[in-house]
Amino acid sequence: MKVENSWVEVSKSALLHNISQFRKVIDKDISLAAVVKSNAYGHGLELVSKAISSKVDFLCTVNLLEAIKLRRVGIKKPILVLSFYFSDITEAIRNNISLVVYRKDQIKKISRAAQRLNKQAKVHLKIETGIGRLGIENEQALKLAQQIIKEKNIQLQGVFSHFAASEENQKYTQLQINKFDEFLKILKQEKIKPKYIHFASSAASLVNYKTHYNMIRMGIGLYGLWPSELTKRLALKKNKTLSFKPALTWKTKVILTKELSKGTSVGYGCTYQVNKKTTVAVLPVGYYDGYDRGLSRKGEVIIKGKGCKVLGRIAMNLTVVDVTRLVNVKSGDEVILINDIITTESVAKKISTINYEIVTRINPLISRILVK
Repeated sequence: MKVENSWVEVSKSALLHNISQFRKVIDKDISLAAVVKSNAYGHGLELVSKAISSKVDFLCTVNLLEAIKLRRVGIKKPILVLSFYFSDITEAIRNNISLVVYRKDQIKKISRAAQRLNKQAKVHLKIETGIGRLGIENEQALKLAQQIIKEKNIQLQGVFSHFAASEENQKYTQLQINKFDEFLKILKQEKIKPKYIHFASSAASLVNYKTHYNMIRMGIGLYGLWPSELTKRLALKKNKTLSFKPALTWKTKVILTKELSKGTSVGYGCTYQVNKKTTVAVLPVGYYDGYDRGLSRKGEVIIKGKGCKVLGRIAMNLTVVDVTRLVNVKSGDEVILINDIITTESVAKKISTINYEIVTRINPLISRILVK
């Protein structure tokens, strides 16, 4: 079921431009994986994947359900599940989906499922290098790698890890690199040769070229958003020609305009009263849609090319904005919630969060439309 109160436009040209920026900083023989997890960071899982699949070497999802969705809409590109899977593993193997492993029991389950299908499963072993989440320490990781290569129905396709602070702490990042390199050295001594070795996120890819190995994972940067201001400064110091184009524009429409007399309260809690006769527009979006309640009395939208401030508290499904200075605003007029002027970063700053959260929390039931 889709909701009809607003819609998200995703620019294909922006996505392809952003991919080209990563191609600038990696060698030709390095593979490029696009991270489309969490509904492609709010941009639309299937839509984004179809738009970019011919330009990348891998697609990465957070779980198996996302990966299966991509296969069902005809995506043929290699897919890696980065984090977890509770669904039937046979579906992954049947659909040629690569799975992360970081526990011994995962290998046994994958092997049994692959045997039943008479197919070879592909796995990527995740190494713990300092983020303290998923992954396994070097000594135990070697045992898992040895176990995997003994299984005739499993291929150790890749080895990878994840940075904890590549956006902000280069010293800690180097410690993680050292630990990862130690494990790769051990694998080489054991003559274990995975096809893909990957570590770099968007930030690491752009700032620290030695993190590229033979594949990078392009996340937030794919969507035209910088991982952080520090990343932006460091990346541009290395390559002044880099530029990203935000791919997402979020829009809605006015459903009602009305005049409020001086002293009228706006929204729940009566936290705001207009101090003069005020014309307001009511918008059919609220925190259910991902338009954060923290933007109450802080947010701004664009109507007829002009900024209009949010008045009172944002509700679950409705937001009120001041359109007093505009002429002839009416029901059906287009409203911009996020674009290249009201940026994801500026919205995030107002509610003390990060740009990742702003886009990923846009309700997945809202339609995503690919625009050229």
